[in-house]
Amino acid sequence: MTETDERPGPFAGVRILDFTRFQQGPYATRLLADLGATVLKIERPGGDWDRRLRLAPDGFCGFFYGLNRGKHSVAVDITTEQGRQIILRLAAECDVVIENFRPGVMDRLRIGYEDLRAVNERLIFAAGTGYGPHGPSSGEPMFDMVAQAVSGVSDFNRAPDGTPRLATRGYADAAGGVFLALGVASALYARAVHGIGQRVDASLVGACLGLHAPEITLSLHEQKLLRPHRRVTSTSGAFRCRDDRWLVIAATDQKLWSTLCAALDRPDLAADERYGYGAIRERNRDDLEPEIETTFATRDRDEWLPILRRHGVPVGPVNTFLDLAEDPDALANGYILEQDDPRWGKQKIVGHPFHLSETPARVGEWTPELGEDTRDRLLEAGYTEVEIADLIERQIVEATDAGGR
Repeated sequence: MTETDERPGPFAGVRILDFTRFQQGPYATRLLADLGATVLKIERPGGDWDRRLRLAPDGFCGFFYGLNRGKHSVAVDITTEQGRQIILRLAAECDVVIENFRPGVMDRLRIGYEDLRAVNERLIFAAGTGYGPHGPSSGEPMFDMVAQAVSGVSDFNRAPDGTPRLATRGYADAAGGVFLALGVASALYARAVHGIGQRVDASLVGACLGLHAPEITLSLHEQKLLRPHRRVTSTSGAFRCRDDRWLVIAATDQKLWSTLCAALDRPDLAADERYGYGAIRERNRDDLEPEIETTFATRDRDEWLPILRRHGVPVGPVNTFLDLAEDPDALANGYILEQDDPRWGKQKIVGHPFHLSETPARVGEWTPELGEDTRDRLLEAGYTEVEIADLIERQIVEATDAGGR
């Protein structure tokens, strides 16, 4: 998509009231913002803690910038009656409300599903939780690492010494955000077809289970834990090359075994009866893997990559996040983009993860300063300049001098 492409995204015209914090919820609403929705991010005066999380030495908050681009910041103290009234007026004109507070918080503030539905019966109310809406632990607090533990992901990724490990930082949060956005998209479609609003619930634990459906199903069937302590197979996994750089191959079937042997110029392995087919290769993997490792150690990684590709072996370099800035496929697909930020200058950012040919996603060109849209959104909701000035004076809301978007 070019910078001049003015085609609307699929959710153009959809207004979202966003109460989310940390990663699960903000990632969901950022995806929906990229897809054209107008997202009003509700923050407390003074700003959400997310704006100060994992700051770089120069003060840049990649955590906040990576999750909140393209949104509009409205700073409101929702714990006050005046703040609650503001939310009711905004919700009356919105299509979706999304929150990921601890279960019950929105209800205690009297801006929960039933409260907001009373002012907007077609409203979609989406809640991102830890465990899910039901069960004995449904009201417990939850963070990414706890979700990975509860869902079995940390056990599945145990270190060789038996220590449970995270799959990666933010794994459950990111997956939870995707499923939360999918739930909202499904509810918007249902409303368009059936004319009804509804409540959506998505959880961190549920997302982790969903992403591991094949492994969990197999384990439950066999009543056996099948943890990947080694490479996936003797011929599928990461191998170190002569220059101490790594690549990953996936030679999973018999045809690929033959092409791998040809690429490695190891006809002796192809002819060895111990490695004749998959099951016997795995029984003899303690002999086979050192042979493959030794062969890869004879060339640099960038020598091996074209050889393996020429032979049709699925292969890729083990990139760092820094390598992605120069990766031709990541750049060609818009997965990594460069943007001009008014405060931080040119920044490399993550683009949108999929493409739509006729209603393309548009990566937001800004990350909002705290309260920069408060004044404009309150004016739209029917507040006068005098009323807004009074709300600012009493610290019910916070507004910057920046114009809204």
